[in-house]
Amino acid sequence: MGKSEVQSMPIHRQTTNLICVTSTCKDLYITDATKCEQERQTGERTGLQAPEVEMFNNQVAGHLNDTKSVGKVPGMLKQNGLVLKPIVKKECGEREIYLYKTIEDTVDRSMIELREFMPKFYGTKKVPFSGREYDCIVLEDLTKCYKEPCIMDIKIGRRTWDPNATYEKILAEETKYHDCKRDLAFCIPGFQVYNLYNNQLYKYGKDFGKSLNKERAEDAIRTFLNANNVGYCRSLIVQFLAVLWRIQHWTRSQRRLRLYSTSILLVYDARRLREHVKHIKVKSPLKLNRKQSLYRPMSLVVLNNESERIQTGFSGQLTKEGPILRSPTSPNKVFNLEVPNVINNNNVWQKSIHTLKRTHSFQNNYDKDVQNKKQTYMYILDELCADQKSECWATAKMIDFAHVYPAENCDTDRNYLEGIESLVRLFEEFLVESE
Repeated sequence: MGKSEVQSMPIHRQTTNLICVTSTCKDLYITDATKCEQERQTGERTGLQAPEVEMFNNQVAGHLNDTKSVGKVPGMLKQNGLVLKPIVKKECGEREIYLYKTIEDTVDRSMIELREFMPKFYGTKKVPFSGREYDCIVLEDLTKCYKEPCIMDIKIGRRTWDPNATYEKILAEETKYHDCKRDLAFCIPGFQVYNLYNNQLYKYGKDFGKSLNKERAEDAIRTFLNANNVGYCRSLIVQFLAVLWRIQHWTRSQRRLRLYSTSILLVYDARRLREHVKHIKVKSPLKLNRKQSLYRPMSLVVLNNESERIQTGFSGQLTKEGPILRSPTSPNKVFNLEVPNVINNNNVWQKSIHTLKRTHSFQNNYDKDVQNKKQTYMYILDELCADQKSECWATAKMIDFAHVYPAENCDTDRNYLEGIESLVRLFEEFLVESE
């Protein structure tokens, strides 16, 4: 056995796969609550008010905020740069809190690896909101550093009900997202995306997700990636796959947990994606798809009752800069519409070109040009203000652990494995298409 192999061997312990004891978790819980109370009392003594609690507008699935609902537990909240997840059901909340705290002190290798795939956990606290006080789990805001966060919630596995579910709950879960879960082993409860074509934010909720089958779900992910507008961005897909591959590897090896109704949250910054795709050059001019070619009716204009025929030189092709014109004397020469090849100064057609250019742009997107300039200034401002610009602008995290149970047998979680492998396979196909 080589020297390096001896050094890399793990330390032998009497008890393997030990996570943490109950007393340690309780101490942590009490410590978090005491710390929050001390901070509140300190604020009262100094006269400083705690940061305002607001709705978390980037939530795309789960128990969403509804301003019309009175007396109900709100959706995700935010305060001081952190996300607050109200506990809807006490039993589910305690199970999720226990997992987060277990992961903090675990010595189990697979659980240590799991910690890297989860949002950072900052304990629990009571939060006043809309005249009531709620027990909340305090988590990292995965969208905090993103200017235009695009977020997709993907629930993994065909089975989304836990071992304690009632018969009615099982029936309800089996009918929801049925086609998508059956064919892909995952479903899409919701997502939001900044469309790069018109810079608008679009949100798709659970009603949209329930209508998806295999083909429509794949198209929804393409929409989320903005692939329908700018094609697949290889850098974006690689960043997602870098994490998804690791989660897949972890799922294949771990034997401790059964994950029911958990999700993978895909997040990326549309602002950074726009920076990547704006440098892509169009390889060939854009051709208008029409039943009849534009070249034939517009390359020759007949004036004065067919007594005068004028060659326009219009090739029938349009680019983002306008139409492509070709000189009658040199078919291969392309020249700009701003400086046309003048054949006859008194020609009606030649005069009309300048009038047309002034009154109605071929691009017809003056507002778009102004918007692009504003975005350029925003990019420059971000560069100047940012302390450090990360090379990674997309990530994937495992979330929602209210229905995680210990494994009864030391075997693979097949339900979760099928879902994550299906998702990885789909992104690998996108990677091939991006080449």
